[in-house]
Amino acid sequence: MRNRTIKTGVFYITLTVLLVVCFCPDVTKAIQIEGLDYEGIAAGFILLFAIANWICETVPVSVTALIVIAVVPFTGVMDFAESISQSFGNSIFAFFLGVLILSSAFQQTSLGKIISSLLFKLAGKTPRALIFGIMVTGAFLAMWVTEVAAAAIVFPIALSLAEQAKSREDYSQIGKALMLAVAWGCAFGGVATPVATGANLIALNYLKEYSGIEISFFQWMKIGIPVCVTLLVTGWILLARLIRDNSPLELEKEEISLGKREKCLSLWFFIAVILWIGGSRIGLGSHHAALLVGVALFLPGIGVIQWKDTVNMINWDSIILICAGIVIGNLLFECGVAEWMAKQFFVPELMQRGIFIRSVYIVLSVSVLKVVFSSNTVTGVILAPIMISLADGIGLSAWGVIAPCIFSSALSLVVITSSPVNIIPYSARLFTPKDMLRYGSVMTVASALIIAGWMTVFRVV
Repeated sequence: MRNRTIKTGVFYITLTVLLVVCFCPDVTKAIQIEGLDYEGIAAGFILLFAIANWICETVPVSVTALIVIAVVPFTGVMDFAESISQSFGNSIFAFFLGVLILSSAFQQTSLGKIISSLLFKLAGKTPRALIFGIMVTGAFLAMWVTEVAAAAIVFPIALSLAEQAKSREDYSQIGKALMLAVAWGCAFGGVATPVATGANLIALNYLKEYSGIEISFFQWMKIGIPVCVTLLVTGWILLARLIRDNSPLELEKEEISLGKREKCLSLWFFIAVILWIGGSRIGLGSHHAALLVGVALFLPGIGVIQWKDTVNMINWDSIILICAGIVIGNLLFECGVAEWMAKQFFVPELMQRGIFIRSVYIVLSVSVLKVVFSSNTVTGVILAPIMISLADGIGLSAWGVIAPCIFSSALSLVVITSSPVNIIPYSARLFTPKDMLRYGSVMTVASALIIAGWMTVFRVV
């Protein structure tokens, strides 16, 4: 009860402050912050309102996001029509909706389990092999159907494996390693392609709008895949150290048939991947392709999934959060807040020390900021425009600065609550927050070196 009272108090206090800022410009103009005018200060308060209520979870994240969209016009930076057009009217809305429909199809059919069983047959039945199989399956699925959907598919498989190890003395270590493998594998897959996380999509949107840089699916994967593979190998080595007895598990056989729905979904999934990678050659953008494939799954004669079932499975909170994030990012950029924050958060001298040092610095800085913002998507929403402003200010390529930032934002390896990908396996209670902090801290440092290394190899400047 006390916690609820505190949350209610935080919400109404922050909302009152925000309304005073928006409707009493004389009060706001009395606030003197070097480098920011009235509009910049107002935009800053909108950001603080969003962060405070997202972190404290005073109301559902989508409610906070909708309040932001509704309040932005009162700053005078844009009218309500612009606020809506820049959020729900952005093509990223259609793109993410299409991806979530595809993700739902994987959860409603057995295709995800079939892919998993094939990988496990290749990997083997020893605990270390099963950990690797879980990580690879999670990463592969996360590349195409979002990391949260991948975790939802892989988690019950990993939990079943853990249950079958209950008779062993090292059950707790096997269970811990399997659950961390779910979280890590799906997070690593979030780096590999643009469709894996909302933050990836937001970053590409900002790059195109404010820097004129259009990163294709293939350009992203060119660096994303090597980073993902290296992270998988490193993460597996770290988790495999938990296993002392690597004798095979006695696994129960589960018959999974490849039915008509699974065959049809396989075909449309393949079409989606082909169109995302090469659709631009026939004039079909990745956003358009995602929606077309998503809609195709409902058509008569195809009928892979039903709308009534799918609409309840789609995470509408994520869609609304991303749409609000675009408005916030545009607001921060246009009002100069992004440039101001870049100067506060990052040291220009370190940013100009070469690709490797710069990338390590960015990854570790973002990892620390994620603890503050408590959300992958929120971190991406806030930092993407900041990084673009920072790059413009010191004469660097926006892609070379934003790539390590967004790769890092997908990797929530330290704090459980910063991503649903962590919360899903944590629900099994086979590892503790201390375990996540202990192993995640090591993996975070390793990820900084890995991302910086590949940034240097590919000369992403």
